[in-house]
Amino acid sequence: MRFLAPALLAACIATGASAQQPPAGLTVEGLDRGLTNLGLMAGHAVQCLPEAEKPAAQRALLAFNSILIAEMGANAAFRFSSAYGAGSSHEIDRQFCERSLADWRKLMQDHNLNR
Repeated sequence: MRFLAPALLAACIATGASAQQPPAGLTVEGLDRGLTNLGLMAGHAVQCLPEAEKPAAQRALLAFNSILIAEMGANAAFRFSSAYGAGSSHEIDRQFCERSLADWRKLMQDHNLNR
C-alpha cells in the first residue's frame, strides 16, 4: 500500500492535494480533481451496494482514508472524504451502478482493502 498516489493516478487519472510535491508531470489541481472524482465514485458505488455489504464498504473507506492521511496528508484525506459525502448524499442513478461498482471493487482489490 506504499506509494498510493501513483497507483491512484493510474486508476483515476489523478488524486488528491497534499503538502508533498506531486509526482512529475502532475499538478496539485489535477490531484485535487482526481481525489474529488474518486470520492464521488466511491459515494455512488457504496449507495449501489446491497445493504449487507455496506458495513464492510464503510470499513474499507476508513482504511483508505487513513492511507491517504499517512501518504498524502490530511488535506488529501479531507478532499476524498468530502467528495465521498457529496457522492453518497445525492439520489443515485441506478443505470451507472454497474460501472461504479466495478471501479469500487478494483480500488478495493488494488489497494488490498477487501480483507
